[in-house]
Amino acid sequence: MDDVVDRRQTGTPPITIMSPQAPRMLRTPSAQRTEGAGKINIEEVARNAAKQKKKKKRNAKAGAPATTVTRGFHTPGASAGEESDISALSTPRIGPSTAYSSITNSPALRPQTGPSGISALKQQLEHLSISQALNGAETPAQLLQRCESNTTMSTESGISTGSDSDRTETETYEIGLEEDFMSPDATEPPKSALTVDLAASRRPTMSRKMTAADFEPLNCLGKGAYGTVLLVRQRGTGRLYAQKQFRKASLTVHKRLIEHTKSERAILESVNRHPFIVKLYYAFQDQEKLYLILEYAQGGELFHHLSAEKMFDEEKSAFYMAEMVLALEHLHFNLGVVYRDLKPENILLDADGHLLLTDFGLSKVSVEGSECKSMLGTIEYMAPEVVREAPYGMAVDWWSLGALGVDLMTGSAPFTANNTTKIQEKILKAKPHLPYFLSLDAKDILTRLLNKNPKKRLGANMPRDLGTIKGHRFFRRIDWRALERKELVPPIVPVITDPALAENFDPEFVGLSLSPVGCGVGLGMGENNPFGGFSYVASESLIESGFLPAF
Repeated sequence: MDDVVDRRQTGTPPITIMSPQAPRMLRTPSAQRTEGAGKINIEEVARNAAKQKKKKKRNAKAGAPATTVTRGFHTPGASAGEESDISALSTPRIGPSTAYSSITNSPALRPQTGPSGISALKQQLEHLSISQALNGAETPAQLLQRCESNTTMSTESGISTGSDSDRTETETYEIGLEEDFMSPDATEPPKSALTVDLAASRRPTMSRKMTAADFEPLNCLGKGAYGTVLLVRQRGTGRLYAQKQFRKASLTVHKRLIEHTKSERAILESVNRHPFIVKLYYAFQDQEKLYLILEYAQGGELFHHLSAEKMFDEEKSAFYMAEMVLALEHLHFNLGVVYRDLKPENILLDADGHLLLTDFGLSKVSVEGSECKSMLGTIEYMAPEVVREAPYGMAVDWWSLGALGVDLMTGSAPFTANNTTKIQEKILKAKPHLPYFLSLDAKDILTRLLNKNPKKRLGANMPRDLGTIKGHRFFRRIDWRALERKELVPPIVPVITDPALAENFDPEFVGLSLSPVGCGVGLGMGENNPFGGFSYVASESLIESGFLPAF
């Protein structure tokens, strides 16, 4: 019988996996039946059986490829009318297994010769990886499940059928596919997902409202009559900030101090994006204190470096005066703010040596057409109109810039004396003393900035005077656009071995012991609290802009 094909291979014989259908009778060749009587010729059947046995031996020697229907994969040459001979083979029984690392280890699913059948299935499984499964590709288990569904559809259509022995082998051989193909690492998300989740977990710590408990005090950076500045470390991120704190009880003694504190917090919020003005990140309060969390200027006060060098040369002085010009330009023209307290103690340096203007406690937003009248500021840098308590405007800041320039290039303010009264008198009547070693360019710009008549002072007629200042020969080495982008190398590069040590601040303050955390007794937070609406959180982009990743 030429249509009977041998299914034997090297190794363990393959198992024909059939769909669970009712057994059907073996079809006998028409030559085995007698016409009319329906009897079988026993001798002819015996001869045919001997021929089949010989033919099987010849096919086994020749290595004929097996053809069968396995889980929906129909190999060429098989048909629904062929007889099954698997029951005639001495196939060992295989019990249930749960310890296989892969379905290809199964004896019944070992590869066959040729690109089709079980070999093709193995090739598909080997090319599937866990990464493809995680990316949404079809997993091996899903592939086999789909094959089983295809088998059911095929058998319902009459593509393949089998004998009782075929069905017995299918029911006996079982593999737990749902566990074999999943590595323990496959349940872990990709590293990129971990990074995103970690960044998302940090974000609420950065942008939420802060409290004093979120910051660890490290050192004292400065101390005044109404406030203290501490170096603190944010507990959630490890970042360093300057924490300016005020006692509510001290501020409420004078109504004016309450307004100054509110004004400082509002101005700092509005100027947060300028390169030469210190940034405000958080503002909050508790029962006892108000807190401003500011940018930490690692380079310390300009006054600290000036004291160490006694005086700066003109080129170094011009660099820092130019950065002050840009800061004042932003305050005056973009925000309408009169600074009123320009002095070396209020000028900080960042880690690279660039200027940062700080302490806006005496600043005021000047409404268009209005003038200031309060006598505020540091006396050595105070303009004559302020000393006279006459109405004044933004020109007072340009006087202070001239006084600061004299201090940088000579080591002392232009008007000094033993007491405040004599200093005020000199400011109103005396000419500034400019040493002989100053260049004509330096003397010219300082004299014009220190004009006692505010209407004739350089800086009073804006924006014309701003162009005059930037084009003055004293600033001839300054590229103003590059300076604003911080592309120029500062003349002082602070030495910083450990930012937490505050090495560039006055040791007199750094060595002070830190006061313990308040006990919570104070003015309270209720309706009578004069500092309602004081809390503030900067935008996430601003918080992230000045820092490298903390982890």
